[in-house]
Amino acid sequence: MKFSLLLLVFIILVSGCDRKQPPKSVDPDLEYDSIPVYDVNSSFTPYAYDKFKSVLDQSRLQIYKDKGDTADSNNLTVEPGEFANKKFPQFYADGEGNLHFSITKIVNTYKVRSELKEQPATWSTADTEGHYWVATLKCLKPKLGVNSYTWMQIHGRPDGFNYPLLRLFWERDRQNLYDHLWAVIIISDPYTPKVYEYVDLGARPSSYFTAEVHIKNNIMDIIINRELKRSVNVTYWENEQNYYKAGVYINRYGDGGTVSAIFKELHFYNQSSDVVSVHH
Repeated sequence: MKFSLLLLVFIILVSGCDRKQPPKSVDPDLEYDSIPVYDVNSSFTPYAYDKFKSVLDQSRLQIYKDKGDTADSNNLTVEPGEFANKKFPQFYADGEGNLHFSITKIVNTYKVRSELKEQPATWSTADTEGHYWVATLKCLKPKLGVNSYTWMQIHGRPDGFNYPLLRLFWERDRQNLYDHLWAVIIISDPYTPKVYEYVDLGARPSSYFTAEVHIKNNIMDIIINRELKRSVNVTYWENEQNYYKAGVYINRYGDGGTVSAIFKELHFYNQSSDVVSVHH
């Protein structure tokens, strides 16, 4: 009898200890978003949707794989006015009217991109009417192998200071912040050694969010979900000609995998009256 009681007490104590054990942690790198699979029969040309016609009429599409000295033979471009029947696995619309950008990079190869590049004119940060990048999008978290990708840029002309004043990007882990969105800004004068500022834009939303970049009178504002994240005086950049980009871009040589960003809305505006909230 005593043995039975002691055995019962032992079982209760052991069971109680088990219940107090912390749950097993899950490696966050094992959690990622599934990249939608392109199907030629169930996808649509983005130009079929009126809400994208304006931005496509102002853009050149670049689907690009850089092999260093020579470009991949599968690279392609679509010029403004040529989008009417164009769709690709890296650039298409789904049946709900969402614009998909995706690109796949092999590890230890050069940069790849699927991006819209604003055309035909370029502009100065000093322009008084301003220039505005406005979007509603979702950034998908890729499988382990890709540690960072860009989804928005302000870039200088190839015949000028051919670098991005601004990139908005996703990063797996930076400054002990996991799965966040970031901005990186060149804060030094062109043609001098580059100095960068990194701005945490917050944890990556798992669903759609709004993102805006406004430039007017040399003030650049970065806005996420209507919250002003950073305002910078970019007078040092006013002599450079720039354009907006949107899409996906992987530039780290050691990264490999597929990334995707999905846009519900995308606009390149050149008048402040077109933008609902202006933070200048």
